[in-house]
Amino acid sequence: MPNGDVMQVVSGSDWSIGLNSRSSNSLTDTVLLSRIGGDLRGLYQDLLDEPLPEFLAVFVRELEECEQDAHRAADQGA
Repeated sequence: MPNGDVMQVVSGSDWSIGLNSRSSNSLTDTVLLSRIGGDLRGLYQDLLDEPLPEFLAVFVRELEECEQDAHRAADQGA
């Protein structure tokens, strides 16, 4: 995980949160969900900030070329 973050594992028979939660404190659930959401957004942003590996960039270029060719063919056929 980036920046030395630690993954927390939740175990037990029922670890649901929210409407189906067995928790008696919905405020705690809301705070926990908000924290989880913020952490996930941070992790996804870290992934988006990384450059695309070259072996994948080749495939992206090929897909873009195929898409452009398809648009050209559709434009000529119209």
